[in-house]
Amino acid sequence: MTPVIRPILAFLILCLGTMQARAELQPGDFQPFVEDGRSGMHFANEVLPLFDGMVSRAHSGTSGFRKLGDERLLALAADAAAANFYFPGSRPAVQVEVFEELERRGTATGLQVGALHHTFVAARMWADAEALAKRFPAVELEELPAHIDAGRETTGLQVWDFDPAAQTLRRRQFSHDGSLTLVVVSHPNCAFSRAALRALESDASLAHGLPEQRIFVAPTFGGLQPDSIREWNAVHPDSRHVLVDRPLAWSFVKSWETPQFLFLVDGLLVEHVVGWPDDAQLDLLMSAAKRAASKAERAREPAPTRR
Repeated sequence: MTPVIRPILAFLILCLGTMQARAELQPGDFQPFVEDGRSGMHFANEVLPLFDGMVSRAHSGTSGFRKLGDERLLALAADAAAANFYFPGSRPAVQVEVFEELERRGTATGLQVGALHHTFVAARMWADAEALAKRFPAVELEELPAHIDAGRETTGLQVWDFDPAAQTLRRRQFSHDGSLTLVVVSHPNCAFSRAALRALESDASLAHGLPEQRIFVAPTFGGLQPDSIREWNAVHPDSRHVLVDRPLAWSFVKSWETPQFLFLVDGLLVEHVVGWPDDAQLDLLMSAAKRAASKAERAREPAPTRR
């Protein structure tokens, strides 16, 4: 075996072993796996199937999770909470069933109640969140807006607007006309997001270099946090944030880390800038904006006629 092939083979064996280990996650393995920084966390199409496989192996048909010991059941509860935190509201049914089994055994604590409430909020299961809060009044849970208007439209991309005057959270459809659109995934509670948005605000010419059609979408991690968004929107109307509805519906957003800038043409992702380590990122952002504008121009050109 040549010196070049040997390390390549060793690397392939290591990768195969890692893939096999990931495919055989057991209760208690998922949370550290998704948080270890090496799993490509937040990439739902890669990570959630591992969670689903682990749950399938732990589940026992009609008896559910009853075969699991207390320690493994608590570990699975933490795994389910992690799945619904990093992939907001993606697997609420699993977490509900685990919680019900913890309740049956009398081992559910305020920690699991709080985690389940977060999941209901992330999944926009408002009635379930309110019912859980009423069942456990002694557990301190995030207070929801007084009025929640889900509207009638549920198709397409949905966002939630918070009206502080009326204390109302209202769902609406995010519609765009197919022209160049900028989707900014950010959150006022994220220091890197604040740095990016303030850098753009510091120079009006920078904003003119970005698409006129833009939306600032805040993900949900661990809670609704409408106050922080309300306070930001009051001071920064040009970067007014809305809350994402169901993140998995936004298929062009592969991860929900903040901040990131996604340029769409006809609903398709054409440029993508992630992170804001410092203001030098401005050059990358403006270059991406120019490339996206050029692609949008080409998309509008009529197709050549055949002779």
